[in-house]
Amino acid sequence: MTRRLDHTTRQSIAKKMREGIRPEVLAREYGVTVRTVYRCAQFMRQIQIERGSRTKTVVCRVSPADLALFDEKLKEAGVRNRSEALRNVIRNVGGIAAPDAELAAALHAMKGALNRVGNNVSQIAKRMNDAKNRGQSLPFSETDHAEIRHLAGMVLDFADEVALMADGRRSTLDLKISNELNKLAERGI
Repeated sequence: MTRRLDHTTRQSIAKKMREGIRPEVLAREYGVTVRTVYRCAQFMRQIQIERGSRTKTVVCRVSPADLALFDEKLKEAGVRNRSEALRNVIRNVGGIAAPDAELAAALHAMKGALNRVGNNVSQIAKRMNDAKNRGQSLPFSETDHAEIRHLAGMVLDFADEVALMADGRRSTLDLKISNELNKLAERGI
């Protein structure tokens, strides 16, 4: 004879499955088959989805410093609930996660300059190796040394410009995130 389970019992079975209790144990406890246990869990998941319940989990590992900074920003904005703040960021991602076209264009232009520097360094290394393999003294003049110093300076300048662009992008994102957190605080979340 088949046992008909009421809604509360189905909820209880589904909850215990989410908690990690094995289906075989639940089947014995409730006097049903293992298949019925799986059906209960599936039925309750379907109800959650139909009601628009939150059924998915997003996991993100962060450093303790990043989490402390995030919590500090939430506190400054008057936001009490970290989960709701993250859900709001997901709903209103807007331009926060979008690539920065200006930054991409600048990096593309710098890539060309860096390629030219790399070619020059390769040519200098080739001249040095050729001279070494022939047993000749290294063919370096003061002009060559000046050119190498100039190339090294270009590489350092390139690194500085990339750092400045990244800092500018970070500042823009901080501003956007702060604005979103302020909106949350105004809604009393």
